[in-house]
Amino acid sequence: MQPTSNEVPNERTPKVGGENVESVVRSSMDRGVLTKLLPHPRSKKRKVDSTNVGATPGATSTNPAPSTVETDEEDGKDEVNEGNRKPSRPRSCTWEHFTKDPKSKPSHPKAKCNWCGALYACDSHINGTTNMRYHLLNQCKKFPRDLGDPSQTILTFQQKKEGEGVFTAVTFDAEMCRKVLARMIIVDELLFKFVAREGFRFYMSIVQPRFPLSERITVAKDCWNLYISEKNRLKTVFKQPNQSICLTTDCWTSVQNLNYMCLTTHYIDHDWKLQKRIINFCLNKNHKGETIGRKIERCLLRWGISRVFTITVDNASSNDTAISYLRTRMEDWNLHPLKGEHLHVRCCAYILNLVVNDGLKEIHESISKIRNAIRYVRASPSRMDRFENFIKEARIQDKCTIQLNVPTRWNSTYTMHESGLKFKRCSRG
Repeated sequence: MQPTSNEVPNERTPKVGGENVESVVRSSMDRGVLTKLLPHPRSKKRKVDSTNVGATPGATSTNPAPSTVETDEEDGKDEVNEGNRKPSRPRSCTWEHFTKDPKSKPSHPKAKCNWCGALYACDSHINGTTNMRYHLLNQCKKFPRDLGDPSQTILTFQQKKEGEGVFTAVTFDAEMCRKVLARMIIVDELLFKFVAREGFRFYMSIVQPRFPLSERITVAKDCWNLYISEKNRLKTVFKQPNQSICLTTDCWTSVQNLNYMCLTTHYIDHDWKLQKRIINFCLNKNHKGETIGRKIERCLLRWGISRVFTITVDNASSNDTAISYLRTRMEDWNLHPLKGEHLHVRCCAYILNLVVNDGLKEIHESISKIRNAIRYVRASPSRMDRFENFIKEARIQDKCTIQLNVPTRWNSTYTMHESGLKFKRCSRG
C-alpha cells in the first residue's frame, strides 16, 4: 500500500500512554484544553525518568526500561536563581507634574495634575502615562506648553572657562537650580530676602516658570548645605598624600574695637593651578603671639591639615612668637619639610609699604594739605555738589572724582595725589 502525501514512509506515529498523539491533540482542541498540553513560551524543559509513559522494546513489568519525557517548569524561579532579572524601566518624567490622589480607590488609582488639578486614571498595567502626557502637551491651560516636552533636552552653549565653552544637552533640573541660586547668593554677596523681591520673582516666571521659588529661610539652608559640601570636598583635598599648603594670616582691630584674624590657604591642585581658600575668619581675644598660635593650631587640626610648608605674616613682634609656637608643635607632628627651617616668611608687600611710608615722611606736610582739602570737600553732600559745578565750569572731561587715601596703604596715597592733580584747576576757583 502506497503512503499518502501527508504520511511519511518508514516512520511510526508516536504514542503516548498507548494512544495516538494526533488523536489526543484533536480531542484536546475539542475540549478547549490545548493550552494545558502545550508548553508556556517562557517555560523551560527538563528531562526526568519515567516508567509509565509509552512502551519500550525489551521492557518488562518488573523491570521497566527508563525513558525520558520533557516536563514543563516555569522560569520564574530559575530567573531568580540565575540573576537574569530584566531591569525595570526608569520612572516617566510625567510624574514630575502629576501626584497620585490618595482619595482614589486602590483598584482604580488616579493622578492629579499639579497645574490644573485634573484627574486621570494611572494604573500602570492598564493606563500608563500616555494620557497624562497628552494632557500636559495639549489640554492643560496652566502648563507652560511653550517649553515643549519635559523630557526633551536642549542644546546650549555653556562657558567652562574664560574664552572657552562647549555645547551640551541639558534638561530642567529643579534641584540643580536651587544649588546654583545658593551659589549666586554667596558669590554676589546678596541678601537672603533677595529671592522674595518682586523683580526677581517676575524675572524667574518668564525665564523658567517650572522653577519653584524658595523663601529666604530655604535659601539660607541651601547656602549652609553648599558650605558644608564645599568644606568636605576641601578637606578631602587637604588629606591627600603629599599635599602641602602655604598659609597667610593677618590680625587687625575694627572701629568697634574688636580683634579679628583671617587665615588663608594657598595650594596647587592636580591641574597645577594655584588655588586660594579662606579657612578661618574669626574674632580673637588679643594680638598676643601665643593666642594667635593656638588659634591657628586649632584651625589646622579641625581641617585635618598636617603638611604646612610656609606661613606668611607681617613684621609684628607677636607674629614671631606665634611662628615659634607653631614650629614647636609641628616638630611633634614630624611632617614639616626641613624641620620648619623655612616656615616663617615675612610679607614682602608689608615691608614695601613700610619703606614707602617712611619715604613719604619727607613730604608729609604737602600730603597733609592735600588730604585735608579732599576731606573738607567730601564732608557733606552740598560741598560735593558745589565741587561738581566747578568741574563743569572748568570743562574737565573725567567721570572720576577725588579720592581719599588710607594712611596704612601707600598705593591709596598715590591714588589720592593722582586724582588731586586732575582737579587742580577746580581748587583755584
